[in-house]
Amino acid sequence: MNHNKKNKIYIITGKWKYKKITIHNTNIRPTMNFIRETLFNWLSNDIYMLNCLDCFAGSGILSLEALSRNAYSATLIENNILHFKKLQQNISLFKNINIKLIYGHTLHVLSTLSQKFNLIFIDPPFHKDNFLLQTTCFLLEKYCCLKNNAYIYLEYMTKSSPVLLPYNWIQYRKKKFGVVTYALYKKHA
Repeated sequence: MNHNKKNKIYIITGKWKYKKITIHNTNIRPTMNFIRETLFNWLSNDIYMLNCLDCFAGSGILSLEALSRNAYSATLIENNILHFKKLQQNISLFKNINIKLIYGHTLHVLSTLSQKFNLIFIDPPFHKDNFLLQTTCFLLEKYCCLKNNAYIYLEYMTKSSPVLLPYNWIQYRKKKFGVVTYALYKKHA
């Protein structure tokens, strides 16, 4: 595989600032740098020691960015074997990283998790009906995967069906850029 610029992304800031990771160039859409920067600016006062869950890990960049900024741990779920193997390779480049990588489909894995999380990334493959996104949100509640006051990050197509969310998730921040809507919610008891 040719590792050109399109196959590399980097961590924006924190202890691993500018560290590059490689990705497969197949159907992966890493969160853009400036969107990640906005998200972590929203979280800047609260990121320390959070336990993260990355429901559709892809490149894993959201979790790696969180860990670089002093989140405590990250659990990444990925069901594409190529992306999973690349995640394993990339994670091996980091020393003393508190990360767990799970191979499987998020909709099946959530029922098996025993840990509760206070920062969740939900950035599934884009689809106009938002089925994966919405189903994941409700399963997180059903299986009690969230701590009270957890932050939930969503990324989806702007021109898609309205996103239905659990009633106790309150919108904290929301922005749009081109075809992407990205939002941060907070779970209330």
